[in-house]
Amino acid sequence: MSGSDKAMMEYLNALLEEEKKPVAEFNDEPIKKLLQKATVAREAPKPRDEVEPKPVADPTPRKAPKPRDEVEPKPLADPMQEYQSDDFQALFFRVAGLTLAVPLKSLGGIHTLSKISPIIGKPSWFKGIMTEREEKLQVVDTARWVMPEKITPELEEKIEYQYLITLNDSPWGLLCEELVDSEPLHPDSIQWRSGVNEKRPWLAGVVRDRMCALLDVNALITLLDNGLGHIKK
Repeated sequence: MSGSDKAMMEYLNALLEEEKKPVAEFNDEPIKKLLQKATVAREAPKPRDEVEPKPVADPTPRKAPKPRDEVEPKPLADPMQEYQSDDFQALFFRVAGLTLAVPLKSLGGIHTLSKISPIIGKPSWFKGIMTEREEKLQVVDTARWVMPEKITPELEEKIEYQYLITLNDSPWGLLCEELVDSEPLHPDSIQWRSGVNEKRPWLAGVVRDRMCALLDVNALITLLDNGLGHIKK
């Protein structure tokens, strides 16, 4: 494995790992001292004059309510779980040196890039609108969206987008430079995320032998619909 390939694999693996914040130890000594002081300072209650109790009618006996069975909340289902049991066909495409994979089942279509009309006031990753057969497609600068931290002016000049890959039946499309190929993937060949990745829900896992990220298209569409970038804050 070359140095650049190794660096790319390390980058993809890092995307899968969530930042683990250390749990601070709770020091309860100050609270214990406050409770002790409060106990000592508490005055004993004054004795009250005894009053003969008045007879009270027997209350109507009530039936004790039946205890409710506690229902444990169900864990959130991983929307990519259906792909983790059987082989599935995936399309591989390349953007700024990064290879990405998307299940063919989640594709809407592939279009040759044509005129894009920019829109003012949108995020930097939103390139604009491309009209295809009277349908207005919303164009995403894939490199800027997936890895904005790696985009430099020099890299941006080298990017030559050729195609637009639309996602499901949504109006969203990802720009790509090269359509690599499509092939069946076995679930064991993928390093799947553990549960739902709350920080990067678009990242379903990493295809080990191809050193590429597998996209969760439904999560990606949700982020784009909400105008969010590649990291959910």
